[in-house]
Amino acid sequence: MCKLDIEYQKILNQYSISHMSNSKWYKLFVTWDKSGIEIEFSEWSFIGSDHKEVHRLPYENELYDERFSDGYFQPFEYKWIESIYIPNTYRPISGVGFERKQDIEGLIRSASTVGKFPIFRTSGGIEIRGYEK
Repeated sequence: MCKLDIEYQKILNQYSISHMSNSKWYKLFVTWDKSGIEIEFSEWSFIGSDHKEVHRLPYENELYDERFSDGYFQPFEYKWIESIYIPNTYRPISGVGFERKQDIEGLIRSASTVGKFPIFRTSGGIEIRGYEK
């Protein structure tokens, strides 16, 4: 077992529920890309880290079966994603009142056509949870 797999197993012990696998993340990302719905702002959390990142949702050509290709995203396995929060609206420029809407309902509908995913509604959008403590 490689060092990264050992680290992953240690971190995984901190969680009681695992909702997503590499293949489920891949299926969800591909489905959303094929839906044509563009999501420019989402907040990503990772297991074993307090670090958060802001990204658009990936395009199919940026994906491999188990990880991101090298490019816009770092080439890491999807299984490291703790959750992705997608707000209904976001401000492209911080401190400016202008907001853009994101089609959260469309994402939920398109995901439901290919499977059951851990998509939870929040007061401001949706959260896809890979893991729960």
